[in-house]
Amino acid sequence: WGAWNGLHSVATSSWAGGAVIALEYFKVKGRKVLVPTNTFMATPLAVKKAGGEVVFGDCNRADLCLSFEAVEKAAQEHDLAAVFLVHIGGHIAFDTPKIAEFCKKKGIVLIEDCAHAHGAAFAGKKAGARGLAGCFSFYPTKIMTTGSGGMLTTDDDALAEYARSLRLHGRGEGGRGG
Repeated sequence: WGAWNGLHSVATSSWAGGAVIALEYFKVKGRKVLVPTNTFMATPLAVKKAGGEVVFGDCNRADLCLSFEAVEKAAQEHDLAAVFLVHIGGHIAFDTPKIAEFCKKKGIVLIEDCAHAHGAAFAGKKAGARGLAGCFSFYPTKIMTTGSGGMLTTDDDALAEYARSLRLHGRGEGGRGG
């Protein structure tokens, strides 16, 4: 997976496992996280599990994904810790480049929910490559399945190390340490 997308790729037990790892790493506990209105309940539940407060944002009619306008509005009304950008129906959200640039300027963590975007690319970037983390699902109803499981992608060395450690209950790669 990492060779294909050029990112650290850490296998997890599920999409939710990767999402909670990323949310905990970025310390969203007690802070607000923007989630689109069009998503599966796992997205806001991951935020709640990590101790964050869910703020919902409207989606575009054209792609059914979180709109740039909703991100701008939420950032004006709330002190956002993160934005969860969900890619729907096998494509990357049309506003992804604008949302990624906005989040970067404002210091807001962007996490991509790529559960429906296996193999998708937009404007030269693959799903999961614009945010600080990408979360994929291999559940049986997804585009690509292994029966279960997930994948966390990132270009952040420290997040990748943290994810590898957590999936092994705090032990280092190879099962040592702890």
